Amino acid sequence: MEYHFKVLLLVILMLITLRNISPYKFNIKEYIIMGLTIGAIYVPLFLFEPRLASIAVYFTPVFFLYKKNNKIIRSFILQILVILVLMIINNFTGLIFLKIFGETFLSSTLGYYSTYSVIYLIVYFCSKIVGTLLIRHNDFIVENYKSKCFILIDIMLVLTFVLFYLAIIWIDLSDDVYISDKITLAIVVYGSIMVMICSSLFFISKKEEKFKYKQIQLDNLEQYTNNLENLYMDMRKFRHDYINIISSMAAFIEERDIDGLEEHFNKNIYPLNNKMNKNNYKLGLLKNIKLPQIKGLLSGKVIHAQELGIDIILDIVEPITIIKMDIIDLSRCLGIIFDNAIEAALESEKKVIDVALINKSNSVILVVANTYKGAIPVLSKLFKEGFSTKGENRGLGLSNCKDIIGKYKNISLDTSITDVQFIQEITVSNK
Repeated sequence: MEYHFKVLLLVILMLITLRNISPYKFNIKEYIIMGLTIGAIYVPLFLFEPRLASIAVYFTPVFFLYKKNNKIIRSFILQILVILVLMIINNFTGLIFLKIFGETFLSSTLGYYSTYSVIYLIVYFCSKIVGTLLIRHNDFIVENYKSKCFILIDIMLVLTFVLFYLAIIWIDLSDDVYISDKITLAIVVYGSIMVMICSSLFFISKKEEKFKYKQIQLDNLEQYTNNLENLYMDMRKFRHDYINIISSMAAFIEERDIDGLEEHFNKNIYPLNNKMNKNNYKLGLLKNIKLPQIKGLLSGKVIHAQELGIDIILDIVEPITIIKMDIIDLSRCLGIIFDNAIEAALESEKKVIDVALINKSNSVILVVANTYKGAIPVLSKLFKEGFSTKGENRGLGLSNCKDIIGKYKNISLDTSITDVQFIQEITVSNK
């Protein structure tokens, strides 16, 4: 077989793998441009030093990925993952066919095309699985890519690629597509171990993330409980002072001093009512939320907003007993929306946030509406990754929220703007 024809088959297979794995999708025109760019870089490198020509095949897609996400390291790691999937499956399938049919069969035209056909099918389905997993956990990866576990995974992927690349690049160009038994076996074994280690690190990171969110929820619930205890103490103090308050009014009544009674009431008694109803009593409205994690989260956000001087208006009339959404995903979405609402309301003149949980017959509607200052950008821009009105590295929240909700067929997110409010509405169907 001609070497360059083998390279062409490799490029096509790599582009198929990239299409299935990458969460950033390209259209047909972009894939054609990518393929032509690979060829344009490959030819001069091959003429200069044939062993360097594979660089064009392996790393040209990094530039196109970078144009999609503006993250060079993420693009580089993603492309390395594509290459490793291709290398491991290619060598594993080649080794199996070599052991079953022998080298003579693989050297024939029929053997070569038969083997490559099987490789195409296996790579296609395996890359589909890897791509589905990446998309499913994309928001988690984006939020935690700087964690220790993900840094270790990235280092392992890079080192594995370097080892594989050095093992393969020194094969004589006249050799067949399959390398020696020992090197192939080493690549397959090492690749399998690498997959297991990276998978373990990923699940460890997942568990740590869930533990962190549960700890936050417990902290919020503890804060909620403490505020209820403070509310109870206020009630006890009020009951204790009740007789004294009534007694203070008796003298004005006996003397028929209506003006003095009115002044005393407005100055000393009515403020007590306002004080007791201002903040803590609002937490009592959360009693209808029967999901402790969500109650804890909302109570923490409500308390934080009140401490910043934001007026919170709660509307939770009926008990909320079930929301068909993963509790961690729901907590993350509500946390993102509420944090954005607090930040926007804090800059506004009125500083008000309306929160409503509405229980319908077959669904639950969660609404967060906040006042804002200035003009709101176009809605489509707000949900674009990296976009923020607050500067760099601030635009992942709403983009992540959209990605999380996009995983569910029973959930929708509607965003609207009025002259005075920015409104986020999540509808969860419980059918």
